[in-house]
Amino acid sequence: MKKWMLIFFIVVYHVPTFSQTGPAGVGTPATNVFWIKADAGTSSTVNGTPINAWNDQSGNAINVTQTVAIQQPSFATNVLNGFPAVVFDNNSGTSPNQNDYLTAPDNPKLDNTSGYSFFTVTKMNTLAGGNARCVVSKRTAVDTDEAFMLFYYTSNYFWTDIDGIGDRSSTNPNTFTTNVGNIIDVVYDGSLVKASRTKIYEGETLRATYGESSTLVPDKVSPLNIGCTHKADERPFGGYIAEVVIYTVTVNDAQRIIVNNYLASKYDIALTTNDKYVGDQTINGDYDREVAGIGREASGSNPTFSASVSGGMGISNISGLDAGDYILAGHASPTNMQIGYDIGGMTGTNNARWLRIWYLDITNTSTNINNNIEFDISDGGGGPVVLGTASDYVLLYRATQSGNWTELATGSAVVGDRILFNGITLTNDGYYTIGTHNYILSTLPIELLNFNAVMKHKKVEITWSTASEKNNAYFTIERSRNAIDFEYFLNVNAAGNTTSVTNYEDIDHEPYDGISYYRLKQTDTNGKFSYSNTVAVNYDLKDDEVIHIFPNPSTGKINLVINGQENKQVSIAIIDAAGKELYQSFSRISENKQIIAIDMESRLSAGTYIVVVNSNGKEYRTKVIIK
Repeated sequence: MKKWMLIFFIVVYHVPTFSQTGPAGVGTPATNVFWIKADAGTSSTVNGTPINAWNDQSGNAINVTQTVAIQQPSFATNVLNGFPAVVFDNNSGTSPNQNDYLTAPDNPKLDNTSGYSFFTVTKMNTLAGGNARCVVSKRTAVDTDEAFMLFYYTSNYFWTDIDGIGDRSSTNPNTFTTNVGNIIDVVYDGSLVKASRTKIYEGETLRATYGESSTLVPDKVSPLNIGCTHKADERPFGGYIAEVVIYTVTVNDAQRIIVNNYLASKYDIALTTNDKYVGDQTINGDYDREVAGIGREASGSNPTFSASVSGGMGISNISGLDAGDYILAGHASPTNMQIGYDIGGMTGTNNARWLRIWYLDITNTSTNINNNIEFDISDGGGGPVVLGTASDYVLLYRATQSGNWTELATGSAVVGDRILFNGITLTNDGYYTIGTHNYILSTLPIELLNFNAVMKHKKVEITWSTASEKNNAYFTIERSRNAIDFEYFLNVNAAGNTTSVTNYEDIDHEPYDGISYYRLKQTDTNGKFSYSNTVAVNYDLKDDEVIHIFPNPSTGKINLVINGQENKQVSIAIIDAAGKELYQSFSRISENKQIIAIDMESRLSAGTYIVVVNSNGKEYRTKVIIK
């Protein structure tokens, strides 16, 4: 059994560097050049809806998109351990191409490198048909401007190309099956001897080491592709992609192990070796969210991770991180706030703590591991705030999921919205969070409990709750058609200052047709503001809710009423019973309810006709009778 030890060091206060912002705290935008994950950055979060954009989370804005509706993959909820994925269909129709894929233009950050590290999380629906089912590639055609390609292929092996197809290799004899989540990594190091330059890992098990001629992958003028070998190839992917990470460096062994522990915990995919984190186990509470870590192996270390990748807590190593040492941390709470319960063991009089708790799994082979620890209010989910006195804040620990807390340390410094605990050595696995002895003056201001928008009876009901408020002036509800360009919808006055839970609600009586997005802006009395998460609502209007005709029956002079299509370009057609088009026009709709006059009195004989309105790829129909 481990015995925990706490050591304080007398230090000159400084601002520690918690710089690693890549997955699990490995890498920065300079090295982690591309990162997509289905729980962030998708153009929709509604199950079964098409995805036209999947935004890069690395900070480099290499966003992949698809403008052709029939080739857009779809968002899927609860695919792996409750987390979503993007599903690419198995449709390979070629007239025109129908396979799903996403793509981004050529970006020089993606090649001209002597090192690559790829991490992928996939779940295949099919592996049959002899198709090259590509997770990610950068090429314009077969062996043309090809920087890399990672794909399932012949005999259900996983295959890899680096700098063209000349040294293609696979996981042979290790095969893959459908309906199973896979973590597959490819690591390329051009500085090694040819025979050892490329390795393929599955769940931290080395499956293949093979030769690669190139010592450098030069600049390739080719797009980045997700779900296809290249844009002109119609072969489908036929499965789920949950996460893809690309580094243009060869990560060291410790960094690879940390990233794989993050992915394994998040998606509940077992590692067959190098499992350094047990906080994701049910017996320990399933602390499998935003796992990040520090660690060292003989090939190098990962000495720090930022609070931005772990939900609000960061660690920076000072000393004692030896080969084989690790500290990995993850939490179990999708929301965070200041709470005044479950605070037994605290010694103050106005006690409170964060709801969010981190499980720390510490592997220490010899020397005590000395660290700086920070808690970042904005990364933990809070808005702009002026923090109180550092000595009011305490680092809390307990060995089990319930029971009294032990105060391990008082705050060393407050810098902006960060609370620092400097020079601390921890050796015991368990549960850690931050508390305050004075929640009135030294608050932990996580205010927003939830924000939701739900379609009910053709209206969007918008609700949110705060746990507490401090100098809160008002809220602004904003809405968007594309989750990028938001507009003002309405303001709601705030409670101002309160330590009680406050509930709010409002209604959008005229929501957009189709998928729309809502977010909440909270503004303080000093003008500072912050945003909530973005939520999506799908309003699938029926034909008669979008268009209707009056008078009807008519002599041919009709008025077409179009609802809910503001700022859209629409096409209007009139067809007869045989399907022949007798009238067509195009119109830009400028109002939420617009009337368009159509005079067909001299061109239509008595009978029944269909008026067809096409708006943004959706078709609406209604009948008109000519007498």
